[in-house]
Amino acid sequence: MDKQIVVLIVLIGIVGVVSVASISSTLSLLFMQDSPQTEQQPMQRMSGMSLTVFDTKMAEQMMDQNGDGMCDICGMPVAMCIGSGQIQCNMGPDPKIGVLGSQHIHADRKIYINGKVLDDTALESLAMDMSKMDSSITSSFIHLDKGAPSPEKTGDIIHMHATGVPLWIFFKSVGMDFNKDCIKLPDGRKFCNDDKKTLKFYVNDKPNSEWENYVFKDLDNILISYGDEADLMKQLDSITDFAKNH
Repeated sequence: MDKQIVVLIVLIGIVGVVSVASISSTLSLLFMQDSPQTEQQPMQRMSGMSLTVFDTKMAEQMMDQNGDGMCDICGMPVAMCIGSGQIQCNMGPDPKIGVLGSQHIHADRKIYINGKVLDDTALESLAMDMSKMDSSITSSFIHLDKGAPSPEKTGDIIHMHATGVPLWIFFKSVGMDFNKDCIKLPDGRKFCNDDKKTLKFYVNDKPNSEWENYVFKDLDNILISYGDEADLMKQLDSITDFAKNH
């Protein structure tokens, strides 16, 4: 075969490969431009902690409402989303709760019922033992630590291990309920607003209207109090200041 013809064939082949690569790259850019640019949490696990039994059940309820095993938002297997540390799908346009490990902050808090503090004797069984991650009643996303160092007591500090975790996740995880009208304790007792006694929710010494939907910030002071107003100032003053040590 004539050498000029061989060279021509080789050149045509090279041009063809370059063209295909260029077209592929262009199409990829176009698809990227057409895709909605939303801020999404990374899919990889961000923490050495694991989802608890409670977290897994909650994740299934939040991400797979039709029960087909696939995430309603992203279409991936729910087990894969859970395995990456998600309790709520982070592929949606406006995810609220971040991947486990996306944040680690602390707040001081107290709960009073009819003037009596819900102390460590009542809260010890509701706290997470970090040596045992198989608890069915605690959450890795928001929880109390068991075995707090003295003078801190179990229940003085609440921990959040992801962004955007509302208080109701904690209350639900330990068998409690809390909203603007009532607070229910793990033993089933329920205290609701009436003509004489009301439920109050304070953050940093100020009334807060978000109640169970509040997402606490680092070093917040939180008070939940049911009863009359007589001891409110004393209760606010009793909130510890241990969060800064964590």
